[in-house]
Amino acid sequence: MDELFYFPTFDLLIKVIYAKEANSLRYAAHRAIKTNEKKVLERYILQEIAPNTEYYTRTPSLLLYMGVDVSLRKELKTYQVKDTIKNIIERKHSIDDKVQDLITTSLSNYYFERLGEKLIDLRHILGSEMEYERLENTLKEITTLLQAYNQNSGQKIDIVTILPQEAIKHYQHLCNE
Repeated sequence: MDELFYFPTFDLLIKVIYAKEANSLRYAAHRAIKTNEKKVLERYILQEIAPNTEYYTRTPSLLLYMGVDVSLRKELKTYQVKDTIKNIIERKHSIDDKVQDLITTSLSNYYFERLGEKLIDLRHILGSEMEYERLENTLKEITTLLQAYNQNSGQKIDIVTILPQEAIKHYQHLCNE
């Protein structure tokens, strides 16, 4: 095994080499490593890389810091650019998700309000001299608005649960036509 790992928090590129014969993990960095960085790097190597080798199954095993490898500086720019692109893509996805959530919430609220208005209209229609055509149109509008609300809110509210009792028989009659 001979792999490169980039740590963006430290802006540090390391090369890890596993020598099977010696059962050793050796690593070098593009620059000198600070003490606090070394602790994090070695913990990462032992927790994430070593289990993929025979490091823990055979003894003796050795973890060794090889110092600075200046050839890694050439690779560093590539990893910095990849990390920057990765961060940009993650931010774009995050923004896209937030925009989609905002749109969904706005549409859900819009349809909820419109549905409430139509239910109030339905109550007025049922309370006055009933105009069957107006009742039929209002029930159709409520059905359409409820479908749109359910789609945007992720709910599955049945129309029978929101209609007044006196409107249910008219709705069922309308559905049978």
